[in-house]
Amino acid sequence: MTTLLLIRHGIAEDPRPGQKDMDRALTEEGWIRTRAAMKGLVAMGWAPTRGYSSPYRRAAETMTCLQEAAGAFPMEPSLELVPGGHAPQADLWLRGLVAEAGAGEVLAIVSHQPFLSDLICHLTGRDMDVKKASCTVIRWDGKGWRFERQYRPSDLRA
Repeated sequence: MTTLLLIRHGIAEDPRPGQKDMDRALTEEGWIRTRAAMKGLVAMGWAPTRGYSSPYRRAAETMTCLQEAAGAFPMEPSLELVPGGHAPQADLWLRGLVAEAGAGEVLAIVSHQPFLSDLICHLTGRDMDVKKASCTVIRWDGKGWRFERQYRPSDLRA
């Protein structure tokens, strides 16, 4: 069984005039809260074996927080995870990752809203609100996706 950790990026700076959306970074508070949340996620036993992140700066920085907490693991940026992504297309991409994954692998996926809510609904049929620096755990059981649980940021930082 392969596990997905679907993680929304942490608190990001507001857009500045002339700044590209992809260049928005985590705020100082975003770094602090996201580091605490990722440390909590790992302390709960969710240590990724591989990671995939939107190439947007705030998502990549969130993945950095997870790598700081979990130790080094292979990570790749993926255009499948950018804002405005399409859940059915991402589902096919995720199924490909699962097919390549070894038994028991834990894949961290860092992306954006509303894409993550759309993806979770597409994969599991659940309509969920996805908070910044939260994690939704989904498993592939060989037949389909199964919702495990959702951790709010406050659950992870406790």
